[in-house]
Amino acid sequence: MRSLMLVVCLAAVLALCGFTTTTLDPGQAEVVTVDVDHFWQAFDDAAKVLPDQRAEVYRQEYFNPASQGLKDFIAYRKLTPENLAQHVEEQRAYYQKVRPYIKQVVDQKPVIQADFRRLKVLYPEAKFPAHVYFVVGKQRGAGMSSDNGIIMAAEMLASPPGTPYAYNIVYPDFVPFGAVHETIHFNQTYQIGDKSTVLQSVVSEGSADFVASLVVPEPDARQMTDRWAYGCRHEAEMAARLVQDQDKTDMGPWLYNHNPDTGWPPDMGYWIGYRIDQAYYAEAKDKAAALRAIVQVTDFKALLKASGYPAKATACAPEKPV
Repeated sequence: MRSLMLVVCLAAVLALCGFTTTTLDPGQAEVVTVDVDHFWQAFDDAAKVLPDQRAEVYRQEYFNPASQGLKDFIAYRKLTPENLAQHVEEQRAYYQKVRPYIKQVVDQKPVIQADFRRLKVLYPEAKFPAHVYFVVGKQRGAGMSSDNGIIMAAEMLASPPGTPYAYNIVYPDFVPFGAVHETIHFNQTYQIGDKSTVLQSVVSEGSADFVASLVVPEPDARQMTDRWAYGCRHEAEMAARLVQDQDKTDMGPWLYNHNPDTGWPPDMGYWIGYRIDQAYYAEAKDKAAALRAIVQVTDFKALLKASGYPAKATACAPEKPV
């Protein structure tokens, strides 16, 4: 499994490895939030008992009634009632602080469902996870995927307003964009791997952002606004550097590095991949065919050539949803 969404960055906070339980009907893509309700029940009840009894409260009220998504999350994150109870009780003030923002995260359920319907209109071939699960964990990793769907750790997506900037800080309004981004990854013909080239990787990641931006407005997240501010000022030199690096398999300054030694903001590969797709889409007369080509691309050099980028780069600004 690659680690996502979003988060953000989502470099990315979430990333899909390819789950098997899918649906072609966005109306059948269920957003499951019951585990968050169970967590808060356990959280409140644990405060009423002695410390050595709290793990049992989490076992009975959070672990035992777990959804399939939470079961997968527990196995992957190696959660036990004991280690979760210890962490949560040590960080009780933090969980209490973010509680209203976790509510904002799970309240995105109808927005995610609506955005999945918009994606289906835009890209009729789209497949969707049968389930998007929200759970609560130990503040380690914002999300994952399993054979059963996308699983998002709500406490990692619930930064309160005014939280000092760090690269892994994500606010609730990022969640729908992240869910669509990850769904695009699942639909891509080419899946990023250890031997992927820089060009394959930046276009794959940029495509997930680009297509998501045609469905839902790009969030006003500093991680993304920093990329636009820097990239628009330095586009020519970055495009030239991409030509030099395109066949390398070391992502270096482009992706998955929160402290690149180039002076660039992290994950500029997302941005330049987006810009390549943006140029390709703008040039295309048949937008539906262009979108299909972007999602299903396997010949990345051909796509780059057809885009005319950077000579035919569009105005340097994010797309607006169609």
